[in-house]
Amino acid sequence: MILEQILLTFLFDLIVSQRTYCQLPDPIFNDGVKNSTWGDSDPSDWNYLNPNDWKTKVVTCGASFQSPINIITSTATKENTFPAINYILKSSTRNYFEAQRDYTKELEGEYDFITAFDISNSQYKYYARQFHYHSPSEHQVDGKNFDLEVHFVHQAVEDGEQSCNDIRNKLTVFGLLFQYSNTASDYEVFKPWFDDTVNRVTSFDMNDFFQRMTDKTYYHYTGSLTTIPCSQTVNWYVFTSPLPISRTQLKQFKDFLDNDDYFPDKSNNRPVQNLNGRALYKGTASFNGVTSLPVIEASWSRIIQIAMLLIIYIIII
Repeated sequence: MILEQILLTFLFDLIVSQRTYCQLPDPIFNDGVKNSTWGDSDPSDWNYLNPNDWKTKVVTCGASFQSPINIITSTATKENTFPAINYILKSSTRNYFEAQRDYTKELEGEYDFITAFDISNSQYKYYARQFHYHSPSEHQVDGKNFDLEVHFVHQAVEDGEQSCNDIRNKLTVFGLLFQYSNTASDYEVFKPWFDDTVNRVTSFDMNDFFQRMTDKTYYHYTGSLTTIPCSQTVNWYVFTSPLPISRTQLKQFKDFLDNDDYFPDKSNNRPVQNLNGRALYKGTASFNGVTSLPVIEASWSRIIQIAMLLIIYIIII
């Protein structure tokens, strides 16, 4: 039985590994902050005590197209020329693992994909890689912050339909806002984050969020990561109608930030940055229901490897 589980895990990893992700300018998925590390014991360390000083540690953080921003809704251009963003909802049984991050709670894995537009108005596929949170919200809507903002980070892939060389922004991030409500029920998706006995999430259902949305309006702009290294390679889609969150779950998020050395006022949100002439668009999301992940082309050698493992698995069972 143990051998069977090991073989199945290896087979799954082999199948998933055929997906080729477009490389980022900074290895953010491998704790790869180049010029600074999280902490407070060294002049190069970064934290949320003085976020305006980040640009002295990593020059990209002082660039012109940074995030988050204050979304002034009256200045947005309606995306008449764009189809609505297409989100393929996926009830995933793939494993998600909690990543070791000192500045947020984060889960990494794979679940679903989106088709989204980059700055050149070209449409590309992005696969979800991880999600994490900030409290209070990083983005403002007409000058207002919300209790919580969850970021769903998607990374572009290279396959038979698209080339990484053609994709300017390698990441697409969805920002979902949350506000306390005394009538809110708990989100099942959030529960494993705060269960010390769980280090692997075996199922994940984005429907838990999107089916509760009564207003699917989003605001879209080109920006950056909101933590060091602040790479300017992100298509941002911020859903501005906040979802309700219970007192219990909001307190769990807040309690994680209970460290005055790193999180003043129990917060891990970067201050808003200047728009600096960037275009801000308004659109409506389209959700197409549960579907399976699309097939990604594999090399013949990979196909042979998978076939041999399947034969071995059949023999064992």
